[in-house]
Amino acid sequence: MKILFINFTKFWGGGESWNYQLMDELRKRNHTIVLLSNTKSELSIKSESAGFETHRISINRFSFFDLHQQLNIRKKLIEIKPDAILLNSSLELKTIGFQIKASGCKKVIFMRGIPQIMKINLLKRFLFSNVVSDVIVNSNYVQNSISNITKYLKKAPTVIYHGIQPESSIFAEKNNKNIAIVGRLSNEKGVDLAIKAMKKLLTLEPAAKLWIIGDGKEKDKLVRLTSEVGIQDSVVFHGFTSDVQSYLLQCSVLILTSRWEGFGLVLLEAMKLKIPCVSFDHIAANEIIIDNQTGFLIPNMNIDIMAEKIAYLLKNPIIGNQFGESGNDLLYKKFTIKKTIDRYEAVIKSI
Repeated sequence: MKILFINFTKFWGGGESWNYQLMDELRKRNHTIVLLSNTKSELSIKSESAGFETHRISINRFSFFDLHQQLNIRKKLIEIKPDAILLNSSLELKTIGFQIKASGCKKVIFMRGIPQIMKINLLKRFLFSNVVSDVIVNSNYVQNSISNITKYLKKAPTVIYHGIQPESSIFAEKNNKNIAIVGRLSNEKGVDLAIKAMKKLLTLEPAAKLWIIGDGKEKDKLVRLTSEVGIQDSVVFHGFTSDVQSYLLQCSVLILTSRWEGFGLVLLEAMKLKIPCVSFDHIAANEIIIDNQTGFLIPNMNIDIMAEKIAYLLKNPIIGNQFGESGNDLLYKKFTIKKTIDRYEAVIKSI
């Protein structure tokens, strides 16, 4: 099948990383993969260098009103003539929605990974009712957040968890006091909450170190916060890296303190390396972590309880190893990339 991915985001984020992985895995199954992207988008640059057929068009949030742009989009879709179209967000749906019929494509899949209520207007009602054939969400948490659009869909959203390649020949030794948090340094990731939890943790485990792996617009603010609470010597900002695994291998626990999170792919990366995970339980992490078996789920975003659970794992490495083994077993049972792509293929090929 010829599968067209449409992603107009210019920067590289979690959605773009997942789009790229889907493209790569579906190509391995002999599908023809095409990308329609914004000009100068990081996804288009990486995809083109990997040999994907890539088309670029200059898009902004007003492109829906631009007749010239709409004609260009129609021309591109007719030229590509896909068997299935995967849309990254509402921007893509709004921008190309009225031009899809020109391509003859009836399989139009809207992907959603953000756990926020969608604003629905007359245009979106029409497009979801008449253009979109399927909606895929990456967790029940996300599915619940978009319950307001369900009545406009042809069928209920399909929940398909993200997956990774589970095999690894190396695992974290967990003989240290390092705690990892991985992600963009922005408000929704709650790194400030991790820093505040760390202050409490140091009263229980003075040798602990918080490794912050990632970069973003809040870095300066977070660096100041470590000084304000007096723990700057116990927090290390490693910055962005394309090799997160090399850092995780040197940590005994991974934590997730997001204010909202559609899934939590980094939890799978930790499970692959047999690292126990500790997360707030109000996000999709509660669909990944089994409390008291593969890690801990912390109620009510309580940073004191989080600190206590992290300290428990650091003081009891045997328990940490047991949790890590259980998490690795769960990864193979539930979150492999093969299971994920099997389910995507089933939706793409369904009538």
